[in-house]
Amino acid sequence: MNRVKPDFSPEQIAAALGQIHCPGSLNEFSAAMAQPWRNVIRHRREIDQKDLPVPSTPVDWYSLGRRPAKDSGSPARSVAYACGDFFIQDAGSLLALAVAGADGDGLRGKTVCDLCAAPGGKASALLEAVTNCDIESRGFVLANEVIRNRVAPLQLNLARAGSDCFAVSSLDPEKLADQLPQAFDLLLVDAPCSGQAMVSRGKQNQSALSAHQIQHSASRQQRILEAAVKLVRDGGQLVYSTCTFAEAENEAQIRLLIEQGVAQPRPVAGLQKYETEPGCYRCWPHMHQCAGSFAASLTIQHSEPAKTRKAKRKRKLNRTPIALTDWYEETDFESRIHTKDSVIFGFSPSAPDWAEQIAISGPELAHRAGQTWKPAHAGALRREASLKPINKIEVDQEACKQFMRGEPIQTNEVGWNTIQLAGRPLGWVKANGKIGKNHLPSGARMSGELTT
Repeated sequence: MNRVKPDFSPEQIAAALGQIHCPGSLNEFSAAMAQPWRNVIRHRREIDQKDLPVPSTPVDWYSLGRRPAKDSGSPARSVAYACGDFFIQDAGSLLALAVAGADGDGLRGKTVCDLCAAPGGKASALLEAVTNCDIESRGFVLANEVIRNRVAPLQLNLARAGSDCFAVSSLDPEKLADQLPQAFDLLLVDAPCSGQAMVSRGKQNQSALSAHQIQHSASRQQRILEAAVKLVRDGGQLVYSTCTFAEAENEAQIRLLIEQGVAQPRPVAGLQKYETEPGCYRCWPHMHQCAGSFAASLTIQHSEPAKTRKAKRKRKLNRTPIALTDWYEETDFESRIHTKDSVIFGFSPSAPDWAEQIAISGPELAHRAGQTWKPAHAGALRREASLKPINKIEVDQEACKQFMRGEPIQTNEVGWNTIQLAGRPLGWVKANGKIGKNHLPSGARMSGELTT
């Protein structure tokens, strides 16, 4: 059955936009809202654009974003994607990252929270940004997601970043603010919204522009923002973003925080042409070839300092139920090991004191299957971490494709080994001197043919 695309009138759009001026015609805007836009590439800092699997052009507002050329193949069907060289996102979603400065050096060593983090595209970009420095001075990302069934894809996307400088929590923003007041240098709120920009992807319908839906979303956003402010240190940055166009869910929320005296606009250099009000930025579907988005940057100001919490002792490597050193090599830095149920996590030595206590998940090292402990897939993907896999098997592109399909690998090695392509980790095999049995999780496998 073919999906019927909503047909929004200029009057409906104008009512939602309120006092916000729409560049161009409302008819053009309405048509663009229903048009599906191709996702773009957000690549790692160390990846040169010429090494991407498809020809591309820049995303104007984000230096690590590239638009695949028309009629080019799917980047997600490439070996480079399997190796974690890049992520696939809507171009509009990169606006929040641009406002946060995730493509620059300003987040190095910072403590950051993504308050509504699933599926993890923005959180993984923030993780790369805070760890873009020496291991001793790396920052930390707390990825919070209230909806528990969305934690698994979030965890996988964070693992693809190859770092141990993160934790995943699942708390209501108000409860999180009670536990970690003024704990973060930067906090990103990609807020639940009416989702008007998602119409083109078939994830929203005619109700997205209804006054009831807009007001319902605005009320929820206000509650989330009240908690978010409490989580940011005095003088820290709050980035607020949505995938909707309604003024009540965007600029009006920012004005309210400013009127309350808890925030001031924090304009971002280089984004002036996207600015609607001081510190507020928009991408329009008919102007910028994307689904559309809103993002704002604020400096938070508190009248009182946060109450300090007593730090708890860090956990040591020798407290684990198994010998992790059979699989991982330890650096000169102290490792923080945390066992929860049937999973062992290995947090960065520089992680905040609260990381183990607040986390429901984190950088996995091992998991128990029945009575047997096995190395975790996330552990294989560690590029920049205190504990990295010891045994590694370098493969060529054809063997890489074979492995990503879930097939075994021919090898003379024995025991647990990670498969790597040009030093980029892919996952584990358990080898017997002839065959390496594939232990790639089903969610990470890529069926069919892959391009080089």
